[in-house]
Amino acid sequence: MSDLFTSLLQFIIATFIPLVGLVLATALLVYGVYARWIDIPHKWLLTRRTVQVLLVVALLCNAWVGLRLYLSHSAQQAWRDSAAVRLGRERFVLPQDYVYGELTIPAGSLINRKDPFDKGEPARPLALHGLEAVRFSQPVQVAGVWASALQTVPMRVELAQDQRIGPLYRFDSASQSWVPNTVVPALACKKGQIALFQVPHIAYDIQAELGKPAPDGPQARFLPSQWLFRNCEVGPAIALEPAHGTVAATAAP
Repeated sequence: MSDLFTSLLQFIIATFIPLVGLVLATALLVYGVYARWIDIPHKWLLTRRTVQVLLVVALLCNAWVGLRLYLSHSAQQAWRDSAAVRLGRERFVLPQDYVYGELTIPAGSLINRKDPFDKGEPARPLALHGLEAVRFSQPVQVAGVWASALQTVPMRVELAQDQRIGPLYRFDSASQSWVPNTVVPALACKKGQIALFQVPHIAYDIQAELGKPAPDGPQARFLPSQWLFRNCEVGPAIALEPAHGTVAATAAP
């Protein structure tokens, strides 16, 4: 019932009132021409009171349309004005060490993130939820490997040095799960290669978080200790958008 009422209210506000205003304004204009310049016998005319009432209703309906257009334009202008603020919080250099789940990201690291809940408020606190990629200011140990950068989707970790990584996991079709590779327990990987990980799903209360930002800081669901190493491969360096205001196209070591 509430959904039906909401839909009806939206129809009245968005469609019915503007339509009434347009129809009345057009009809009154035509009636004005008819009453003023059309001379026919036994001409039918509305009473002065009726014309006044219809005119008031038309003015109110069209004033409402004008107000909605003004508010919509103001909201769009405010969104455009805040674009630089939002962009500065999507692409920036971390001003201080920041704990994100199990990972401590050092100051000076380049961050790329997306935050659909950011409306461009000037005083919004530092946050990393929606993290897409990071290039560390110094090598950081992530999931047991020394990394210079990482990308979250898909999970790719750029290696900061030559290192032997294990245990190695493989997908077992019989059990439909990832299991340790007993034949090749570890791989010797080179600096600059990309380490690939299987990231297990972390269960959480979807209903409780509906319409809210994901947990941030130490409570973030970023748990590299649970990642399963799959492979390392030669690939392009993890590319990031530059911090807002810089001129480079990507950030690389």
